[in-house]
Amino acid sequence: MKIRRIVVGLDIAPHSRSALAAAAALAGELGAELEALFVESDELHRLAGLPFARELGHSSASARRIDPAALERSLRAHADEARRALTALAGPRAVRWSLRVTRGSVTEEVRAAATGADLTVVGISRWGPEAMRLAQEAPVTLVVLPGGGSARGPLVVICPVTVAPEPAVSLACSLARAIGEGLTILAVGDDVEEAARWCAGAASLLARLGRKASLEIVRDWQAEALAVALERLAPRAVAIVAPTPPAAG
Repeated sequence: MKIRRIVVGLDIAPHSRSALAAAAALAGELGAELEALFVESDELHRLAGLPFARELGHSSASARRIDPAALERSLRAHADEARRALTALAGPRAVRWSLRVTRGSVTEEVRAAATGADLTVVGISRWGPEAMRLAQEAPVTLVVLPGGGSARGPLVVICPVTVAPEPAVSLACSLARAIGEGLTILAVGDDVEEAARWCAGAASLLARLGRKASLEIVRDWQAEALAVALERLAPRAVAIVAPTPPAAG
């Protein structure tokens, strides 16, 4: 499970900075190339074109018409800030990086850019149905950081038991070294006995590596069960390991 290329999705939301910091740390830890994708929201552009659209001033709280030209300047400024942040974060880690600006839906653009990547990092406002949908549809392993603030903190790795314990544990430990302070692995499967065997194998590997982690079982991809577990664990970051692709035949 070698990670060679990491894609991080960015937009104007505050939590993008946490995602960028985590992605740079991961790229440095894993020796991977980092591709940042700054997405200009189609929805914002459409909204700015409506004659009745208004925005509230942050300090004055007064309503004013959205100026499309001002929006363009603001988006360019955010992209420039992302470039400066990349330089500051990736430079000391000797990480090769690139920044691409595109327009569309953040979810769709990141999903498209993830094709050919090994790991995707995104920031979201909170863990919920949108994050679960993104996780289930992501073609590669996905790291999600709900909310803003520090990029470091407790890490939960959600792993289907179709992935062998050895590469899964190796990846989880690498992620934890870069962004985690405490590691929990949720083994997901519809067969509890199979999941228990998977956890036993993972525990043996963790002991051999001298790493500490909690192991729990979640039946299938039950959204409610995962949501309850994540609420209880309150992780700073959640990694969803991509299932093993089916063998050709």
